[in-house]
Amino acid sequence: MKLIEHIPLIKQMEILNRLNFFREFTLNERQILLESFSHLYLVSQNRFVFKQFDNDKQLYIVLSGAIVVFNHSHLMELGTIEPGEFIGEGAFINNRERSTSARAKSDTIVLAISPEALTRLPNVIREKIKDRIIEGMSERIAKLSHYLESRG
Repeated sequence: MKLIEHIPLIKQMEILNRLNFFREFTLNERQILLESFSHLYLVSQNRFVFKQFDNDKQLYIVLSGAIVVFNHSHLMELGTIEPGEFIGEGAFINNRERSTSARAKSDTIVLAISPEALTRLPNVIREKIKDRIIEGMSERIAKLSHYLESRG
Protein backbone atom coordinates (compact mmCIF):
# COMPACT_ATOMS: atom_id res chain seq x y z
CA MET A 1 0.00 0.00 0.00
CA LYS A 2 1.21 3.43 -0.88
CA LEU A 3 0.25 6.50 1.14
CA ILE A 4 -1.38 9.12 -1.11
CA GLU A 5 -0.51 12.67 -0.22
CA HIS A 6 -1.03 14.58 -3.46
CA ILE A 7 -4.82 14.52 -3.94
CA PRO A 8 -6.22 18.01 -3.25
CA LEU A 9 -8.75 18.19 -0.40
CA ILE A 10 -11.48 19.33 -2.80
CA LYS A 11 -11.01 16.16 -4.89
CA GLN A 12 -11.06 13.99 -1.74
CA MET A 13 -14.29 15.70 -0.70
CA GLU A 14 -15.83 15.02 -4.13
CA ILE A 15 -15.04 11.31 -3.73
CA LEU A 16 -16.58 11.15 -0.24
CA ASN A 17 -19.66 13.06 -1.38
CA ARG A 18 -20.48 10.26 -3.86
CA LEU A 19 -20.35 7.45 -1.30
CA ASN A 20 -23.25 6.12 0.74
CA PHE A 21 -21.02 5.60 3.79
CA PHE A 22 -20.73 9.38 4.25
CA ARG A 23 -24.34 10.34 3.42
CA GLU A 24 -25.11 11.46 7.00
CA PHE A 25 -21.90 13.49 7.36
CA THR A 26 -21.94 17.27 6.89
CA LEU A 27 -19.34 18.82 4.59
CA ASN A 28 -17.51 20.15 7.66
CA GLU A 29 -17.46 16.67 9.26
CA ARG A 30 -16.08 15.13 6.07
CA GLN A 31 -13.38 17.79 5.94
CA ILE A 32 -12.39 17.22 9.60
CA LEU A 33 -12.14 13.48 8.99
CA LEU A 34 -9.99 13.90 5.87
CA GLU A 35 -7.68 16.58 7.25
CA SER A 36 -6.95 15.21 10.69
CA PHE A 37 -7.97 11.64 11.35
CA SER A 38 -7.47 9.47 8.28
CA HIS A 39 -5.04 8.52 5.54
CA LEU A 40 -5.61 7.65 1.90
CA TYR A 41 -3.78 4.68 0.42
CA LEU A 42 -3.45 3.32 -3.08
CA VAL A 43 -3.49 -0.46 -3.17
CA SER A 44 -2.30 -1.70 -6.55
CA GLN A 45 -4.15 -4.51 -8.30
CA ASN A 46 -3.49 -7.94 -6.70
CA ARG A 47 -1.67 -6.36 -3.72
CA PHE A 48 -2.80 -7.15 -0.20
CA VAL A 49 -4.59 -4.62 1.98
CA PHE A 50 -3.91 -7.05 4.84
CA LYS A 51 -3.34 -10.76 5.38
CA GLN A 52 -4.98 -13.19 7.77
CA PHE A 53 -3.37 -12.99 11.25
CA ASP A 54 -1.87 -9.50 10.64
CA ASN A 55 -2.05 -7.15 13.60
CA ASP A 56 -3.12 -4.15 11.52
CA LYS A 57 -6.14 -2.67 13.34
CA GLN A 58 -7.27 -0.05 10.82
CA LEU A 59 -10.72 0.21 9.34
CA TYR A 60 -10.59 0.63 5.56
CA ILE A 61 -13.34 2.36 3.59
CA VAL A 62 -13.15 1.71 -0.16
CA LEU A 63 -13.29 4.97 -2.10
CA SER A 64 -12.64 3.53 -5.57
CA GLY A 65 -11.80 0.12 -7.01
CA ALA A 66 -12.68 -3.13 -5.24
CA ILE A 67 -11.23 -5.51 -2.67
CA VAL A 68 -11.65 -9.28 -2.60
CA VAL A 69 -11.91 -10.87 0.86
CA PHE A 70 -10.90 -14.48 1.27
CA ASN A 71 -9.95 -17.13 3.77
CA HIS A 72 -6.20 -17.39 3.26
CA SER A 73 -5.75 -20.99 4.40
CA HIS A 74 -8.51 -22.32 2.13
CA LEU A 75 -8.20 -19.69 -0.63
CA MET A 76 -11.99 -19.44 -0.48
CA GLU A 77 -13.38 -16.13 -1.73
CA LEU A 78 -15.83 -14.67 0.78
CA GLY A 79 -16.93 -11.57 -1.06
CA THR A 80 -16.04 -8.29 -2.74
CA ILE A 81 -15.94 -4.90 -1.02
CA GLU A 82 -16.92 -2.04 -3.34
CA PRO A 83 -16.80 1.78 -3.11
CA GLY A 84 -18.65 3.06 -0.04
CA GLU A 85 -18.22 -0.24 1.79
CA PHE A 86 -15.68 -1.02 4.49
CA ILE A 87 -13.45 -3.84 5.60
CA GLY A 88 -11.47 -4.64 8.71
CA GLU A 89 -14.13 -3.86 11.29
CA GLY A 90 -13.44 -7.01 13.35
CA ALA A 91 -9.83 -6.12 14.13
CA PHE A 92 -10.75 -2.42 14.39
CA ILE A 93 -13.50 -2.96 16.99
CA ASN A 94 -12.19 -5.97 18.90
CA ASN A 95 -8.45 -5.20 18.80
CA ARG A 96 -7.64 -8.64 17.41
CA GLU A 97 -5.63 -10.02 14.52
CA ARG A 98 -7.14 -10.25 11.06
CA SER A 99 -9.45 -13.23 10.50
CA THR A 100 -9.34 -13.00 6.69
CA SER A 101 -7.10 -11.71 3.92
CA ALA A 102 -7.98 -8.85 1.59
CA ARG A 103 -6.47 -8.10 -1.81
CA ALA A 104 -7.19 -5.37 -4.35
CA LYS A 105 -9.19 -6.66 -7.31
CA SER A 106 -8.14 -3.56 -9.27
CA ASP A 107 -6.17 -0.45 -8.37
CA THR A 108 -8.04 0.67 -5.27
CA ILE A 109 -8.05 3.77 -3.07
CA VAL A 110 -8.96 3.27 0.58
CA LEU A 111 -9.48 5.65 3.48
CA ALA A 112 -7.84 4.21 6.61
CA ILE A 113 -8.91 5.08 10.15
CA SER A 114 -7.06 3.74 13.18
CA PRO A 115 -8.82 2.90 16.47
CA GLU A 116 -6.74 5.64 18.14
CA ALA A 117 -7.92 8.21 15.60
CA LEU A 118 -11.53 7.15 16.21
CA THR A 119 -11.20 7.96 19.92
CA ARG A 120 -9.89 11.45 19.09
CA LEU A 121 -12.66 12.30 16.62
CA PRO A 122 -15.40 14.71 17.66
CA ASN A 123 -18.31 12.73 19.17
CA VAL A 124 -20.73 13.46 16.34
CA ILE A 125 -18.33 12.07 13.69
CA ARG A 126 -17.38 9.07 15.83
CA GLU A 127 -21.04 8.19 16.33
CA LYS A 128 -21.77 8.44 12.60
CA ILE A 129 -18.87 6.10 11.81
CA LYS A 130 -20.10 3.64 14.44
CA ASP A 131 -23.63 3.85 13.02
CA ARG A 132 -22.37 3.07 9.50
CA ILE A 133 -20.33 0.12 10.80
CA ILE A 134 -23.40 -1.26 12.57
CA GLU A 135 -25.55 -0.77 9.45
CA GLY A 136 -22.92 -2.42 7.24
CA MET A 137 -22.50 -5.38 9.58
CA SER A 138 -26.27 -5.79 9.73
CA GLU A 139 -26.44 -5.83 5.91
CA ARG A 140 -23.70 -8.49 5.81
CA ILE A 141 -25.58 -10.66 8.31
CA ALA A 142 -28.76 -10.36 6.21
CA LYS A 143 -26.85 -11.35 3.04
CA LEU A 144 -25.25 -14.28 4.81
CA SER A 145 -28.62 -15.44 6.18
CA HIS A 146 -30.15 -15.24 2.71
CA TYR A 147 -27.21 -17.17 1.26
CA LEU A 148 -27.49 -19.90 3.90
CA GLU A 149 -31.25 -20.18 3.43
CA SER A 150 -30.87 -20.50 -0.35
CA ARG A 151 -28.44 -23.42 0.11
CA GLY A 152 -30.72 -25.34 2.49
